[in-house]
Amino acid sequence: MQRKWLIMAAASLAFFFVTGTTFTSLGVVLYTMVAELHWSQSAAGFSFSLLGLSCGLSSHLPAVTMKWVGSRWTLFAGGMVLALGFALAAVSHTLGVFFVATTLMGIGFTLMAPVPGIYLIATWFPKTSSRMIGFYFMAGACGGVFGPPLVEMIVDLSGSWRLHWAIMAGAAAVIGILSALVVKDLVPIKHADEVERINKLGPASGTPVDADEPLWTSRQAVITRQFLLIALAMVIVQTAVTTIHSMFVTHIVHLGGSRAFGAFAMSALALTGTLTKGIAGAVAERVHPKTLLVGGMVLQCLAFLLLGLAHMPVMAYAFAVIFGAGWGASWLSAHVLLLRYFGRNAAAGVVATATMVTTAAVLGPVTAGMIADSTGSFTPIFFVYVVLLAIAVASTSLMRAPRKHGSQEEPRRETASGGRTSSDLGSVGEPLRASE
Repeated sequence: MQRKWLIMAAASLAFFFVTGTTFTSLGVVLYTMVAELHWSQSAAGFSFSLLGLSCGLSSHLPAVTMKWVGSRWTLFAGGMVLALGFALAAVSHTLGVFFVATTLMGIGFTLMAPVPGIYLIATWFPKTSSRMIGFYFMAGACGGVFGPPLVEMIVDLSGSWRLHWAIMAGAAAVIGILSALVVKDLVPIKHADEVERINKLGPASGTPVDADEPLWTSRQAVITRQFLLIALAMVIVQTAVTTIHSMFVTHIVHLGGSRAFGAFAMSALALTGTLTKGIAGAVAERVHPKTLLVGGMVLQCLAFLLLGLAHMPVMAYAFAVIFGAGWGASWLSAHVLLLRYFGRNAAAGVVATATMVTTAAVLGPVTAGMIADSTGSFTPIFFVYVVLLAIAVASTSLMRAPRKHGSQEEPRRETASGGRTSSDLGSVGEPLRASE
């Protein structure tokens, strides 16, 4: 097997694991923890918010560690930090300890995905990066399919949520070690005049550079109006997703369903998102990712309207399917759109900055918990998301491709073709080559 496929498998496994054990399944185990430890819904929501906050604030950390020690040791460090967070959760009796645990989980998540994975895939698969990134996000979302029912099964069979956290701690350590053994880095070439030589020699000697690809640096990209609009859309989508993951099971119970049905609905949401991300990655090679982003947010808007009107568990299940499809299409296409607009050179910095901006999503679970504590229902927050998503749809629909300030070139046309992506760990846009 070629090394690039081993790297793809290792990166995808890491993304699968961190997704399945943190954001998508934390709401399931929190339901049991809240009941046993007598925590409020606001406290539970805050623990979820800390997970998102630490994940967002540490979003530039992998770009730094990948410069210092490479992506393999970045993934290894992520596994160890994640294992420590899970171990603390397993022995926690107070909110303070659990808050520290979820904070470490967020940092571990960031070190393992998605920045290292996107970097590795974009450089090892330069000609098919959109499709492979789609498969990568599909693998990550697949963790959400198996995570909730696995947590439910462990807690149900053992009667202990602590055992669940202990098992996850061991698994995180194993995946970190496996990543260190399998992953191999691509390192930057020091001189920009090597670009032409790489193009002539081909991918065996390095990453070919598309002559039509925009040569943005990450600093130039993140101050454009287009980046801000895409980042706004990502913030709203991520806030909605984080909120749903934190309270969906509890809301289904309030509608008359069981915890098991709630876990099943969470899996359905993740499964739909998983399949959509895989399909969207291929579709993005033919349909412009901006169209997919807008379409995905429209589906999410309709889904929240349905959930706000739901009065029985089966309607919540319908929401899960529609919302999952919208989430998968919008989240994948937002990342591909960033790479399409700003090119491979700015990829790592742009994705990391966008991830950091989505830290605002931590307000979602806290707000939802406060609303539930004061009104006895999560329903009002659903209509808030209907309005926010409608705003994001309108602003993104009117967005045009960016043009570098002072450039004499014509603005890039928004075509469905092209868009090979790669990334660099700095902001100077150095091309990359393979290195033993």
